[in-house]
Amino acid sequence: MSQSSSQSHEPLPEGMVSHVELTPEEQDAHVRSTRRFDLRRIIGAIFVLYGVIVLIVGLADPTADKAKTGGIAINVWTGIVMFVVGGLFFLWDRLRPVPAEDILASYEEEEEERAAGEGRGVA
Repeated sequence: MSQSSSQSHEPLPEGMVSHVELTPEEQDAHVRSTRRFDLRRIIGAIFVLYGVIVLIVGLADPTADKAKTGGIAINVWTGIVMFVVGGLFFLWDRLRPVPAEDILASYEEEEEERAAGEGRGVA
Protein backbone atom coordinates (compact mmCIF):
# COMPACT_ATOMS: atom_id res chain seq x y z
CA MET A 1 0.00 0.00 0.00
CA SER A 2 1.27 3.46 -0.75
CA GLN A 3 0.91 6.27 1.73
CA SER A 4 -1.12 9.12 0.25
CA SER A 5 -0.50 11.52 3.10
CA SER A 6 2.42 12.62 5.20
CA GLN A 7 0.86 11.22 8.39
CA SER A 8 2.38 8.17 10.03
CA HIS A 9 0.31 4.98 10.07
CA GLU A 10 1.98 3.48 13.13
CA PRO A 11 -0.43 2.17 15.76
CA LEU A 12 -1.01 4.36 18.80
CA PRO A 13 -0.79 2.96 22.33
CA GLU A 14 -3.91 1.25 23.67
CA GLY A 15 -6.71 3.67 24.53
CA MET A 16 -5.39 6.66 22.59
CA VAL A 17 -7.55 8.38 20.01
CA SER A 18 -6.18 9.61 16.72
CA HIS A 19 -7.29 13.20 16.16
CA VAL A 20 -6.42 14.82 12.88
CA GLU A 21 -5.30 18.39 13.23
CA LEU A 22 -5.59 20.33 9.99
CA THR A 23 -4.09 23.73 9.41
CA PRO A 24 -6.49 26.49 8.32
CA GLU A 25 -5.11 26.21 4.77
CA GLU A 26 -5.74 22.45 4.74
CA GLN A 27 -9.25 22.99 6.10
CA ASP A 28 -10.01 25.54 3.38
CA ALA A 29 -8.64 23.23 0.70
CA HIS A 30 -10.70 20.29 1.99
CA VAL A 31 -13.88 22.38 2.15
CA ARG A 32 -13.33 23.70 -1.40
CA SER A 33 -12.65 20.24 -2.83
CA THR A 34 -15.72 18.79 -1.09
CA ARG A 35 -17.98 21.59 -2.30
CA ARG A 36 -16.59 21.22 -5.82
CA PHE A 37 -18.13 17.74 -6.06
CA ASP A 38 -21.45 18.59 -4.40
CA LEU A 39 -24.20 16.39 -5.83
CA ARG A 40 -26.29 19.46 -6.70
CA ARG A 41 -23.58 20.64 -9.07
CA ILE A 42 -23.35 17.27 -10.79
CA ILE A 43 -27.13 16.97 -11.22
CA GLY A 44 -27.35 20.59 -12.36
CA ALA A 45 -24.63 20.05 -14.95
CA ILE A 46 -26.39 16.97 -16.32
CA PHE A 47 -29.71 18.82 -16.58
CA VAL A 48 -28.05 21.79 -18.32
CA LEU A 49 -26.16 19.52 -20.74
CA TYR A 50 -29.20 17.44 -21.66
CA GLY A 51 -31.34 20.57 -21.82
CA VAL A 52 -29.01 22.14 -24.36
CA ILE A 53 -28.91 18.92 -26.41
CA VAL A 54 -32.71 18.54 -26.44
CA LEU A 55 -33.14 22.25 -27.25
CA ILE A 56 -30.73 22.01 -30.18
CA VAL A 57 -32.56 18.93 -31.49
CA GLY A 58 -35.86 20.77 -31.15
CA LEU A 59 -34.55 23.84 -32.98
CA ALA A 60 -32.82 21.80 -35.70
CA ASP A 61 -36.05 20.09 -36.83
CA PRO A 62 -39.06 21.81 -35.27
CA THR A 63 -41.65 20.19 -37.53
CA ALA A 64 -40.75 16.61 -36.55
CA ASP A 65 -42.08 16.77 -33.01
CA LYS A 66 -44.99 19.15 -33.76
CA ALA A 67 -46.66 16.53 -35.93
CA LYS A 68 -46.53 13.96 -33.14
CA THR A 69 -47.56 16.24 -30.26
CA GLY A 70 -50.48 18.18 -31.69
CA GLY A 71 -48.57 21.32 -32.67
CA ILE A 72 -46.41 21.71 -29.56
CA ALA A 73 -42.65 22.00 -30.02
CA ILE A 74 -42.06 19.51 -27.20
CA ASN A 75 -38.28 19.23 -27.63
CA VAL A 76 -37.86 23.00 -27.46
CA TRP A 77 -40.00 23.31 -24.32
CA THR A 78 -38.44 20.27 -22.67
CA GLY A 79 -34.96 21.58 -23.43
CA ILE A 80 -35.80 24.99 -21.95
CA VAL A 81 -37.30 23.42 -18.81
CA MET A 82 -34.31 21.10 -18.33
CA PHE A 83 -31.93 24.04 -18.75
CA VAL A 84 -33.86 26.07 -16.16
CA VAL A 85 -33.99 23.15 -13.70
CA GLY A 86 -30.21 22.72 -14.05
CA GLY A 87 -29.77 26.43 -13.40
CA LEU A 88 -31.94 26.14 -10.29
CA PHE A 89 -29.69 23.35 -8.97
CA PHE A 90 -26.66 25.63 -9.46
CA LEU A 91 -28.48 28.51 -7.79
CA TRP A 92 -29.42 26.26 -4.84
CA ASP A 93 -25.80 25.21 -4.47
CA ARG A 94 -24.64 28.83 -4.64
CA LEU A 95 -27.19 30.18 -2.14
CA ARG A 96 -27.07 27.29 0.36
CA PRO A 97 -23.59 25.69 0.28
CA VAL A 98 -22.79 22.83 2.62
CA PRO A 99 -21.52 24.42 5.88
CA ALA A 100 -17.79 24.11 6.42
CA GLU A 101 -18.43 22.82 9.95
CA ASP A 102 -20.41 19.86 8.57
CA ILE A 103 -17.69 19.03 6.05
CA LEU A 104 -14.93 19.14 8.67
CA ALA A 105 -17.00 17.13 11.19
CA SER A 106 -17.61 14.48 8.55
CA TYR A 107 -13.90 14.41 7.76
CA GLU A 108 -13.04 13.90 11.44
CA GLU A 109 -15.58 11.05 11.72
CA GLU A 110 -14.09 9.37 8.65
CA GLU A 111 -10.60 9.66 10.10
CA GLU A 112 -11.75 8.19 13.44
CA GLU A 113 -13.41 5.26 11.63
CA ARG A 114 -10.29 4.74 9.55
CA ALA A 115 -8.15 4.77 12.71
CA ALA A 116 -10.51 2.28 14.38
CA GLY A 117 -10.26 0.01 11.36
CA GLU A 118 -6.47 0.14 11.56
CA GLY A 119 -6.47 -0.78 15.24
CA ARG A 120 -5.68 2.73 16.47
CA GLY A 121 -9.23 3.63 17.43
CA VAL A 122 -11.09 4.69 20.51
CA ALA A 123 -10.79 2.47 23.59
